[in-house]
Amino acid sequence: MKKKTIVWICSEAAPFAKSGGLADVSGALPAALADRGHHLHVIMPFYPQIMGRYNQKLKVRYQGLGVPLGHWNEWAQILDIRISERLCFHFIEHHRFFDRPSLYDHNGVEFADNPERFIFFSRAAMQAVLAMRLKPDIIHANDWHSALACVYLRSPLYRQFDNFSHCASIVTIHNIAYQGNFEKSKMPLTGLGWQYFNYHCLEFHDRLCLLKGGVMTAHAVNTVSPTYALETLSPEYGFSLDPSLRERAMNGDYKGILNGIDSDEWNPESDKLIPSNFTRERMAGKKVCKRKLQREMSLPERSDVPLFGLVSRLAYQKGIDIFASCVEEALLKDEMQFVILGSGEPFLQTRLSYLASKHPEKIAVKIGFDNRLAHMIEAGSDIFLMPSRYEPCGLNQMYSMRYGTAPLVRATGGLDDTVSNFDYANPSASTGFKFWDLNPRSLLDTMRWAASVYRNKPQSFKAMQKNMMLQDFSWNRTAGEYEKLYDNAAGRL
Repeated sequence: MKKKTIVWICSEAAPFAKSGGLADVSGALPAALADRGHHLHVIMPFYPQIMGRYNQKLKVRYQGLGVPLGHWNEWAQILDIRISERLCFHFIEHHRFFDRPSLYDHNGVEFADNPERFIFFSRAAMQAVLAMRLKPDIIHANDWHSALACVYLRSPLYRQFDNFSHCASIVTIHNIAYQGNFEKSKMPLTGLGWQYFNYHCLEFHDRLCLLKGGVMTAHAVNTVSPTYALETLSPEYGFSLDPSLRERAMNGDYKGILNGIDSDEWNPESDKLIPSNFTRERMAGKKVCKRKLQREMSLPERSDVPLFGLVSRLAYQKGIDIFASCVEEALLKDEMQFVILGSGEPFLQTRLSYLASKHPEKIAVKIGFDNRLAHMIEAGSDIFLMPSRYEPCGLNQMYSMRYGTAPLVRATGGLDDTVSNFDYANPSASTGFKFWDLNPRSLLDTMRWAASVYRNKPQSFKAMQKNMMLQDFSWNRTAGEYEKLYDNAAGRL
């Protein structure tokens, strides 16, 4: 296919700044597209308090970038880190908006000026394209923080410039629960006329909705798994944007593309964060990882007991409340062990920590995040828990399969797309365990089922492990799907 110049606009990207899956995608997918011959320019805010050692690698690309915000100009500059000949990250430096210790909130409370911050950022990205004299084929916005760029591309503010004369736009929804909904009094900050505040653009129940604006004006819209794309067309999962998505879907403009994973970082054969490496053909190292994980978390070193791992935000979306409601019965009645790593809702942290103090021989909990321990849990667990209420894509189930750890998931979103339920008749075609009904009894029964297979059908469990480790979730596969999406969007110009 014709190689394209792609401007990727995002609020976070690994390894520079990360709060969730958006950063993983924004760090990996542009690199995969660049490897396939496209020219990628990633534009994101500069977070000096968060980016640490990367601050020393930045070079000034452009000074005095004027960014209209309402009736005045804000001034910024563009900083660069060049990754390769075809991949460059550009950072919008504006200390009043982005020199903060966190990305979007403080102690769980969103920054009051978030509408100003990200209206400014979307406009700054468009101004940066002009300042750097880029002529993109694709503007690729991500989530509400940059969705306004799609509206700008359609507006007289930017379509007059030759830079955008052959440019199509994409908006990717990484989690539709976050939409950028603000009071309509913020509308003048966009620089767009009130004619854009209507049902077919930025108006949403008499409020300003930045994500809706992107959904309604982008040449193509996608989300991060096929099942999640279907789910978001319903009121249950669409968070009130389902009518807008159905309108786009009816015209063939909305699809789901499954995320990938970094198969170099998450590789049991070369992972330096685990105590013993292993492969699909030589699995002895996995047993070592389990023993070391049990020892580190002060659990009895037992190979006969299934070890369940969980690495997650301790949040309602992730179904951790459902897990907390059923796990005590398992601790009292079943031979199972649990290792949990995460942080989030205080009541869930307290509940799980209490259970760990009450049953120290069966459950270990660490509140916080520890990348080394996350890798240890993926490698050393037998079964990995993901009981999510909704999950746009999910990555941990893919990491788990790489390490021969069977994901146990609720069949929703990307979890449903990636996990093939265990089949006694054909374990070598299975990749994990699924449940559908979101209640404690269903989860507990499925945990008991998985534990029974582990304990009583070891050869079937091993056949499933070998199949899991064959699965291809690389970004190169995903990049090919985005190339098709870009071609489709360009065809709509």
